[in-house]
Amino acid sequence: WAAERSRRAVFWLSGLGCLVVEAFLLAGDMARHPHLYAATLYERSEVTAAVLRGLSGTQPSGWIFAALVLPVLSVLAVVGRCLSESPRWRGVLGGVTAAAAVAGFTGLGLTRTAGGAESGAPVRPNLLILASDGLRPDHLSGNGYPRATSPNIDRLMEEGTRFNDAVVQVPRTAPSWTTLLTSQYAGEHPVVHTLVGREARETKLTTLATVLETQGYRTAVVADYAGDHFSRFPYGFQVVSAPDFRFPDLVRQRMLITHVALLPWTALAPGLFKERGEFPELTDPAPLRTRVRHVLDGLPEDAPFAMVVFASSTHFPYAAPWPLEGQYVEHGYRGPWRFGATPRMEVDPEAPAPTPDDVAALAANYDAAVRTFDGLVGNVRADLERRGRWDDTLVVLVSDHGEHLEDEGLGQGHGDHLWGSAGLRIPFVVRLPGQVASGREVTQRARSLDVAPTVLDLLGVPAPESFRGRSLALLTRPGAEPKPLPDVPALIETDVWFSDRDGQPYQTVRMPYPWLYEIAMVEGDTGEIALKPEWEGPVRRARHRGLYLGRWKLLELPTPDGVRVQLFDTVADPAELRDVAGDHPNVVATLREKLAAELPDASGEARGAVGP
Repeated sequence: WAAERSRRAVFWLSGLGCLVVEAFLLAGDMARHPHLYAATLYERSEVTAAVLRGLSGTQPSGWIFAALVLPVLSVLAVVGRCLSESPRWRGVLGGVTAAAAVAGFTGLGLTRTAGGAESGAPVRPNLLILASDGLRPDHLSGNGYPRATSPNIDRLMEEGTRFNDAVVQVPRTAPSWTTLLTSQYAGEHPVVHTLVGREARETKLTTLATVLETQGYRTAVVADYAGDHFSRFPYGFQVVSAPDFRFPDLVRQRMLITHVALLPWTALAPGLFKERGEFPELTDPAPLRTRVRHVLDGLPEDAPFAMVVFASSTHFPYAAPWPLEGQYVEHGYRGPWRFGATPRMEVDPEAPAPTPDDVAALAANYDAAVRTFDGLVGNVRADLERRGRWDDTLVVLVSDHGEHLEDEGLGQGHGDHLWGSAGLRIPFVVRLPGQVASGREVTQRARSLDVAPTVLDLLGVPAPESFRGRSLALLTRPGAEPKPLPDVPALIETDVWFSDRDGQPYQTVRMPYPWLYEIAMVEGDTGEIALKPEWEGPVRRARHRGLYLGRWKLLELPTPDGVRVQLFDTVADPAELRDVAGDHPNVVATLREKLAAELPDASGEARGAVGP
């Protein structure tokens, strides 16, 4: 029609058509991943915030299908023009065109969503470690949480043995995973904090992966956004499918996320925009599941495999995709955490404190993220069952750390302080039919240090001498429940403080040093972000440290006025809210001696100002 009138009509109608297609594609991507757009649009204006809230919960496929209508009709029009001279084809073309239009705009219904062949078994069991960043065990429905967040994980716990009290040393991803895999404390292994330099990144490590490779296992790790350390540190996996995240990637990523009109097209051509897979706001596990299947397809059938699957679904900003996004958020909530939250480097000291509604919305987004990861657990299980390899696989569920969700006034995030247990406790579940008791709950405290020795013991593989932890496999064996093992200290430490102005509670009890922009550097040849060498010592001396032992938790908090010591009775006070150091001086003295002996370096106490 336009071609018969003028070129100007062709130009304007083509442009209008492109805008319509773009609008529908944008709406579809916003509906599926509103958190991705909230980073740019939610606080920009009330109009953009209202658009995001309006699209949240609508069916993405309806918008995408509507976007296809105009291109399809255009193609049909061109073909039809060529065939219209034939009377026999006119009726057929009219019917096809009408059907395409009706089907496309019917798809725009915007319905809202309410809340295999067996193979020969290898000689030794396979190993599958399932983990999600910042997964809190107290938010799993199988542990008594009121929301039904984890039906697949609950089933795993019922079929295996769970440790009810497992803690990590440094509640940040890279140091914690290195401890999980090496069974060494940070300080014994070189990844002492998140921003280690080249020497630490290139140090050869003896890990769970390297040990299993010597025993004939095919080892692999598959991770998304938060698993970049698997590409950056020599853990020894034979197959690594994880992002390689450096400063130039961060710059491109932050630039891309501001181009709202471009974002839907990055989903259509993810190979051209690898940064999309590195967005913290985009933790949909669907691409991860695809890569897991691809890696499984490449594993030999005649040898056991050892695979780590590490998801970022429960990492802030807790960005569950459609249809779980917003499922648990109170209807009508319009506050700042409608689409989750990310700890900020700088906070206005005059800004209002989070309201109870804000905290509830944050927990609701987190719970939807837990349910998202639980779906991945179910999908991976189904894949292995179809391959006939589920029941001959030792399945381990863990995490790298917990997460503070503004509950109990302890702030948000992880790694900045050691108060409470939310940031330190992780799930630890093992399942292997015939070798692991079903439905058992172990109250003995487990350390992340103990995970690798326990796994090797259950697989029948001896642990190397470098492993510092102990096997807890005895506590998981079928039969009569064994007596607890003797208590041993569980060391805990903070990581680098990224900010000195984030408004978090720990800022009032710490040694002062500048924020990340002043103490870190970008390595020119690698693009890695690392701590400046002159700040290594001060940062290590300033860290909070402590330990769990028996019923007690001891903390040492270096300040400019000396080390503040706190003691908590975890039996009488499970929330760890009351400092009882003054009531138990002998306990404090004994635990401080044990802490000094347990620390893997000789940094000693930090006194006075911290500086390079």
